[in-house]
Amino acid sequence: MAKQEAGLGNQSILTKIDKLRELNIGTSIPLPQLVVVGDQSSGKSSVLESLTGFAFPRGATLCTRYATQITCRRETWEGISVSIIPRPDADDDLKAELLAFRRNLLAFDNDDLALIFAEANEVMRIQEDIYDDNLGLRAFGQDILKIEISGPEQTHLTVIDVPGIFRVATPGLTTESDVIMVRNMVKSYMANQRTIILAVMPCNVDIATQEILKLAEEADPEGVRTMGVLTKPDLVNEKATQVAIMDLVLGKRNPLKLGYYVVKNRGADDSTSTISDRFTAERAFFMAPPWTAVAERCGIQALKASLRELLMTISKKEFPLVKADIEKDLQKCRTSLEAMGPSRSNQTSQRLFLGRIASNFQNITQHALNGHYSSDPLFDTIPELKLVTATIGLSETLSDIFWKRGHKRHFSSESRNEGSDETPFDYYTDIYPELDDVICPDIYVCPEPQEGRIEDHIKTIFKSSRGPEIGTFGGTILATAFKEQSEKWEALVLAYTSKSIVLVHTYIGKLLAAVCPDEQIRTQLWDTILFEKLQSGYRRALSHARFLLSLERNGTLSTFNHYFNSTLQKKRNERQATVFEGMRTDSDHGAYILLQDLAQMTIDKDNTQQVCEDIADSLESYYKVARERFVDSVCQQVVNHFLLDDKEGPVKVLSPDLILSLDDEKLDLIAGEDAISKHQRHTLEREAEALNEALKVLRGN
Repeated sequence: MAKQEAGLGNQSILTKIDKLRELNIGTSIPLPQLVVVGDQSSGKSSVLESLTGFAFPRGATLCTRYATQITCRRETWEGISVSIIPRPDADDDLKAELLAFRRNLLAFDNDDLALIFAEANEVMRIQEDIYDDNLGLRAFGQDILKIEISGPEQTHLTVIDVPGIFRVATPGLTTESDVIMVRNMVKSYMANQRTIILAVMPCNVDIATQEILKLAEEADPEGVRTMGVLTKPDLVNEKATQVAIMDLVLGKRNPLKLGYYVVKNRGADDSTSTISDRFTAERAFFMAPPWTAVAERCGIQALKASLRELLMTISKKEFPLVKADIEKDLQKCRTSLEAMGPSRSNQTSQRLFLGRIASNFQNITQHALNGHYSSDPLFDTIPELKLVTATIGLSETLSDIFWKRGHKRHFSSESRNEGSDETPFDYYTDIYPELDDVICPDIYVCPEPQEGRIEDHIKTIFKSSRGPEIGTFGGTILATAFKEQSEKWEALVLAYTSKSIVLVHTYIGKLLAAVCPDEQIRTQLWDTILFEKLQSGYRRALSHARFLLSLERNGTLSTFNHYFNSTLQKKRNERQATVFEGMRTDSDHGAYILLQDLAQMTIDKDNTQQVCEDIADSLESYYKVARERFVDSVCQQVVNHFLLDDKEGPVKVLSPDLILSLDDEKLDLIAGEDAISKHQRHTLEREAEALNEALKVLRGN
């Protein structure tokens, strides 16, 4: 009983795989199968007839013009069913016509089968002979003729027959392109890693030179799924040839792990014998030497039993993997269809499609600006989407470079920073040529501040522009010194802003590609509405950066920050401390200065030196206040506001409101489906439907 149940289970697996093949799943997912290949006139048709019990009608050539799937099933009733499995790229009308073709016979009848084959030939647009002058016909096709043979004596076996390889075209019937097409068709079936290759070759040729073996070796280099089938042994009379064949069958010079079998074909003039007659004649033939030495590998019954076991073994082994492949492909189809969105045949569906893209874009952007990177897996796969992290890092770099190198000359009191010139805001305009007329074209190299006493340079400025003041200095002198001391600010800020724009531009491009995988829609969306608005946003940021520069460097020097006065007093105290150092007296209780000495203290300086020192102290005090204020203003206003937070800024451009404002013409231009997209959607839907049906078959639904 257990053995019988196992047999039923095995038959169920084979039946399911046959149904998958009917759904054309085998075109995308390798299925376990037996494929018979060989040259024309190799005896391939006779082998198939003996294996399946199906004799192709005499005079019919269609069985050699396309792949033929022959399935034997054990049933209580007898019959033959002929149908067509359409090629994958058949359009809907042709597919319906091919699927509608189905013919049934209760028994084998040569004339009836010949008529059925002729009808199938007409449906598949196959040229039957050289007298067909219809230009719409072909010599070979990619549809599959399906033949099902049922009967109580049958055992489950499915064999795929492919056209025999030929090398010379027949004028009026085949062409050189047909030679190549058949060869490629045979190679495609052999390439399937779940296929057992039955390489059919006649005994009366040099096996080593057979092209079919070379093709099998290309597809199966290790020879683990190729079986040799030697035909026409009755035509071999030479002793040496018989020995060579024995060596092959015995495995003495056999690279094929599945080995060789020998079968005897029916004679060319034998048109009356039955299958039973031929089996009897074959057994009698192999009972004579030298075939008795390899009796277990001679005859169609031995071959059939071995093939049935092979097919069952590979089917049981690969069945779970086939199911996993189908689930994987179905998920890919669904993902692709989801990325395409719903059908966009009218303005409502088009607006809804783009609205979803815009909403997704803004949701992710909100997370990017808040640093909530765990909210979407895109942040892990696309590092450029971590926008706020990148801009904060850039702003810190600006602050650092301003502190170290933003001034033209070193102040007397500050420490020096060793190092070469820096390019803290490098970006490459060749990556985004569309930004050439927006951002600064040149990369700024920031040099070290100049050495030397800044008081000496201030003295030069003072002498060239002093007024009538006595013991003081006019505001223009401090403004002139500050403008010169801050002359690097413009290049640094414009380079920083340009780099920030590049970061934002990269972010928008990467995110748009992620939320809108359709390149055509993305390109139309970008070119039609986005880029012009992005350029406007970038220019507003640069314009505000220039406004802040002008305000800080060209306007009236002004501050209400108490830090300015405290720094100025500290600078003056430092200068006085130098004088105090020479007046102090050391004692056991510490150092001290007499009050009367302080009252009589004078510093030997001329008026110009004193004024220039006051200018230097005021300049350094004001510069530090202005520097901190300016850096914060640039980072907060130019980048944070104009590039990131402004509701009309670049990262806020693609919004649902923008999509709602589009007129019908622009909407259709951006989101309307062209013929290619419609075809792609249709193909994906058909593939998903077939894969879904395949899963139902595997689950037994």
